[in-house]
Amino acid sequence: MTGKLKRSDSGEEVELQAVSIIGRSSECEVILPDPRVSQRHAMILKQDGGFYLFDLGSFNGSYLNGSRVTATRQLSTGDVLTFAEHDFTFQQTGGEVSGEDLDNFGGSTIALIRSTPVIILVSDIMGFTTLSEEVEADDLAQIIGSWYSDCERILSEEGGTVDKFIGDSVLAYWTKVDDSTLMSAVRTAQKLLTSCEKIYQSRPDVFNSIDRPFEIGVAIHTGKVAYGGMSQGEFTLVGDPVNLTFRLENLTRNFEENVLLSGDFARMVPDLKPHLKSLGVHKVKGRAQGVEVVAMASFPEE
Repeated sequence: MTGKLKRSDSGEEVELQAVSIIGRSSECEVILPDPRVSQRHAMILKQDGGFYLFDLGSFNGSYLNGSRVTATRQLSTGDVLTFAEHDFTFQQTGGEVSGEDLDNFGGSTIALIRSTPVIILVSDIMGFTTLSEEVEADDLAQIIGSWYSDCERILSEEGGTVDKFIGDSVLAYWTKVDDSTLMSAVRTAQKLLTSCEKIYQSRPDVFNSIDRPFEIGVAIHTGKVAYGGMSQGEFTLVGDPVNLTFRLENLTRNFEENVLLSGDFARMVPDLKPHLKSLGVHKVKGRAQGVEVVAMASFPEE
């Protein structure tokens, strides 16, 4: 599966990567040197057999077929994307693989599926349903877009990979499990919390009017999963550890804790012990055995 953006004015074509950032910055995959375009204006993510457009909290907004993007939108061939009057037409070749196509791959599909220990991180926005009801669509798009952008940037800084954004949540992973990556996952959680405070402080007009903070829940776990995909750079995780991490993140509301670790993860980082608070063993949906839950009471100093 490939995707391209074709500029309406020049006919220039840009092939989309697994993650393509559109903006004014020279570090973007699609550079628009226009002061009306934000440094990191929008993102197109390749996942789940398609390409998805996210606005990254841009000042002037991103438009799809003339309508402002206020939520994640899957792109279709022929769609027109507009960023500050710069028009692009989206083209996609290929898509989700059918059962008949799978038969034609023979052994190659199996070769692309790997089973390996990974570190898994799941984060989502607390009270998103209420937030979406109380905040104007344009303001909400900027807030969520800023959060998407920070997630992508922070995970890139810490060597993690964004598997996918799912509405108001993100699934990410590290395919190497060692002392360095274990601490990278912890730093990622800390940076994501700092990002929430930054977003909150940047929009007092919104958050003061609804009298609520901007908060997230984060869960980190480690375990062996299958991961793979039909093309290079387009991987997804499959396995019980992924489901467990999502269940663990759901518990952040029950315990009123922003960051929860599984006991399996916590035991692999003994130096974190002074910063942890054991919450005991708890049952989660879909599992017969209980799960040891540990909260991050504080973070180590750099």
